[in-house]
Amino acid sequence: MFFIGIFGIESKEKAIGSLQNFTCKSCTSNNAKIIKHYNYFHFFFIPIFKWGEEYIVLCDECNSIYSIPKEKGKAFELGKEEISYWDLKPLQIKELPFACPTCGKETESSFDFCPYCGNPLNK
Repeated sequence: MFFIGIFGIESKEKAIGSLQNFTCKSCTSNNAKIIKHYNYFHFFFIPIFKWGEEYIVLCDECNSIYSIPKEKGKAFELGKEEISYWDLKPLQIKELPFACPTCGKETESSFDFCPYCGNPLNK
């Protein structure tokens, strides 16, 4: 937030909807939120104009972040269009931990054998 007397500039994030048929590129989640991020100029806390709009998809399970084209985000906000797998551009993908198939404990994917149970790790 930046103020110059009675004027100011702020950033805002607003959840505009959720995706039920979403397919995350890094996990098996089917749910995500669409968030609109923008900056705005205000006078006495009354928004005058906004700029820098961008739409972000946030996976509910692994918190991976994707951007979508501005046109698709505006159309989704108006209820005119759905977001597809091909519209997602990865901004931050969370790596899921590698787990031993035998004991289920998290290990490093570079190991050949599980340090907990000693069984071979299938890669």
